[in-house]
Amino acid sequence: MIEDNMERYITGGAQAIKTGDWEAYANLYTEDLLMVAPGMSGPTKGRDVRVKLAQGLVNAFPDARVEPLRSFGTGDWACIEMLFTGTHSGPMPGPDGTDIPPTNKPVQFPYCMVVKFEGEQCSEIYEYYDQLGLLAQLGLMS
Repeated sequence: MIEDNMERYITGGAQAIKTGDWEAYANLYTEDLLMVAPGMSGPTKGRDVRVKLAQGLVNAFPDARVEPLRSFGTGDWACIEMLFTGTHSGPMPGPDGTDIPPTNKPVQFPYCMVVKFEGEQCSEIYEYYDQLGLLAQLGLMS
């Protein structure tokens, strides 16, 4: 069952983002999704936050590609490692709410998500990536 959920989550999320079907993307998550990710001030609730985060990423990196590298799970929990590649050619929401202007620089970084499923939807997501490494690739930090 967890393998089916992971496959649905990975392929369904990629397809929804690629086609801009934000309703389908939102439906991957429970309404009261708990999310923790770099750049956030703490745990956040609500799938609308996840959708806005994904939309901001697509606007900042319109050519983004996400390659699943490996995944595993047990019970209701899964761990998914991916590789993100893209060019920063649109404004990117910064952690303080202001936009970071496009740098037109390419980036590539691995990231990991630990997710909990309730039925076929994700109810918790813990996302990890090197935020400082990303900012360095953009030329915003040395």
